[in-house]
Amino acid sequence: MTISSQVIAILRGIRPEEVNQHIRCLLDNDISQAEITTNSPDWQSSIQRAVKHFGPRLNIGAGTVVNRRQVDESLAAGARFILTPNLNPQVITQAKKQGLAVYAGVFSASEIFLAAELGVEVMKIFPACALPVNYPQLIKGPLSQPVRFSAVGGITVDNAADYLVHYDSVGIGSSLYRPGQSVAETAKRCKLLI
Repeated sequence: MTISSQVIAILRGIRPEEVNQHIRCLLDNDISQAEITTNSPDWQSSIQRAVKHFGPRLNIGAGTVVNRRQVDESLAAGARFILTPNLNPQVITQAKKQGLAVYAGVFSASEIFLAAELGVEVMKIFPACALPVNYPQLIKGPLSQPVRFSAVGGITVDNAADYLVHYDSVGIGSSLYRPGQSVAETAKRCKLLI
């Protein structure tokens, strides 16, 4: 079994005209979760194309969502979830109202507890590389409900397996995809996760 099923591919900087080729490559390598960040060129079109072409095979999200307008745009584009770099209750509330799952960027125990109160589905520990790899185990004890953790920030194709011992998922960005890279290069990097 590969760890690919627990990877969220962060496609920061991808362009609409190349999105389907790279996502097909991800799916061919058992990576069925991807985020297209709001600071990518024409990101809404990229999400729309991915949803239209791959439908239910792909769990697609909008990343780097920092305001309520982007929540609405994410929903309109067809995103199934949003990822935030920080803990913003207004953004979370708007997303929950719209029926979108939320992966909220958190770092401290206070942020994690507040996010849990707000109904966040996944605690996106960011930047995860600044904390001990076993951070989720250190914080889960006092939480009154089960919480899913995703490590983002400093996660690479080389260290993802180490994080997945303690995290439910990992988000991998430039180690997996860099703007302008070939599909062959994306495939080569995916293979390192097997």
